[in-house]
Amino acid sequence: MGDDRLKTRRIGSYTTARVTRGRVERVERHARRLLRDARRLELEPPVLRDIEELFVETAATEFGSGDGVIRIEWSRTQGGGLELIATPRPVGEEPDVWRAKTSKAVHPGPEYRRNTKSVDVRAYDTARAEVAEAAIDEVFLFDKNGWLVEGGRSNFLIVTGNGEWIAPDPALGAVEGIGLTLALESNSKIKYGRQTRDDLLSARELMSVNIVRGVAPIVELDGHAVANGQPGERSLSLAMLFRHE
Repeated sequence: MGDDRLKTRRIGSYTTARVTRGRVERVERHARRLLRDARRLELEPPVLRDIEELFVETAATEFGSGDGVIRIEWSRTQGGGLELIATPRPVGEEPDVWRAKTSKAVHPGPEYRRNTKSVDVRAYDTARAEVAEAAIDEVFLFDKNGWLVEGGRSNFLIVTGNGEWIAPDPALGAVEGIGLTLALESNSKIKYGRQTRDDLLSARELMSVNIVRGVAPIVELDGHAVANGQPGERSLSLAMLFRHE
């Protein structure tokens, strides 16, 4: 049984892009991310043009001139060959503001992943299951030392009680998300730091950042309102960077 599970476990990474009116947003960034992550995982990288063409062809076939989401994975099973796998899905509905809770799972730390968006990570699977079961929008994953690392499906930004704008230290093992990268490129005031759950409960703002969904203000954590329970100025301002046009 254990041996069978190892044989079917996939090794690799993936990236997920938004399709708006038939156009794959930031397709070049997504393709280069798969190349970068393959090298970080010490896998033979895919061909850049193959990734871009698969995105474009999948968007045309599945969505035409409409909207959608495409995940492309570059991975293999134990002993198997590497392959590009495209998985389309509808955009789906998301609330304007999010509610979150602390995950029961402990983030495993950097391990072998080197900040890649790796497939088959048990902590992420657990976190996503918690979101579905609790009917919330995201969970916060902390490491064994109590430092915030990331969410089950997004990166986080925190505006602290004294006004600092913080992204969790990447050395803790978070995925180097495209959305987070865009936020960091757009605002030099965002710095890396380390935050505990108590720090989050006293924060002025919490926000989720994800390239597909953009910026989502988090107004509740573990049943407690974040600040005044309303979206903050910085989350609303940063959200403009991710408008789907």
